[in-house]
Amino acid sequence: MALVCLAVMTASQTFAQQNAGHTQFLWNQLSLNPAYAGSKKSLATGLSYRAQWLGIEGAPMTENFFVHSPLSHGQFGTGLNIMRDRLGITNNLNVQASFAYKMNFDFGTISVGMSGVVDHTTLQWTSVDPTDQVDPSIPYADVSQLDFNAGFGMHFQREEMFFGLSVPRLLENQVGYPVPETNVSAILSGRRHIHAIGGYMWEANRYIWVQPYFMTRYVAGAPFQLDLGCLVQFNKTVWVGGSFRWSDSVDFLLNYNLSKQLKLGYSFDFSVTKIQGHAGSHELYLGYELRKKKDGYNHPRFF
Repeated sequence: MALVCLAVMTASQTFAQQNAGHTQFLWNQLSLNPAYAGSKKSLATGLSYRAQWLGIEGAPMTENFFVHSPLSHGQFGTGLNIMRDRLGITNNLNVQASFAYKMNFDFGTISVGMSGVVDHTTLQWTSVDPTDQVDPSIPYADVSQLDFNAGFGMHFQREEMFFGLSVPRLLENQVGYPVPETNVSAILSGRRHIHAIGGYMWEANRYIWVQPYFMTRYVAGAPFQLDLGCLVQFNKTVWVGGSFRWSDSVDFLLNYNLSKQLKLGYSFDFSVTKIQGHAGSHELYLGYELRKKKDGYNHPRFF
């Protein structure tokens, strides 16, 4: 915690805001792409909790809630994504409202979407243990700011595959946080993230389906990130698989369909970086689809 405080106190432009990442991003693409809103045939909602680098003080923790639904016989889609992300003394609440327009063709459905984004970020100086402070000038008061942004995305989907391209935050905002009792300011500098995500479903036989997928993320000034993964579904009930985040982690995923509408998921990330001495990263997911029998229970819905 002391290192986090020292970094904030000694630089006028402290660090960049980064979009929180998830290992089970396939189940909540709305947080990455507003064009995904309403991609299901009925209302879909979910909750997730991610604890990264368990055992390290001040490590990232993320909670996420989303809901989205088609409108006007599937021609439009709307959605809401609420995410709370904590890292050290930084606590960010992100609210994203999305709207998508869908065009149906013989070869699939193309969606374009926009989102309005509100970020409320707090620097929680009061959470610092005074015995851990590296400088007596470190303040003992919280500061917070609101930040507004917009996102854009495109999404293509057909029964056995999908592909999406998005920029969740179009504006590279810089928000200053005056540090109480000092003459300096901490500055959060936003960075534009460009995401590409895709997947394909292959039927091995009537009981086994194989789903390879990928995601790339580009941020100016940061290493290029690539996720490669594969899930295998058994008897339309259990998903087992793994993924690899380039130069970051090896991941294990397990999902279980509790019912036709309810899904429970867990993932574990084993870090391959120099950040060691922790119990890995853990992520839990619970999703629900208000599916009706006419939507087709007998055929699995993957995306």
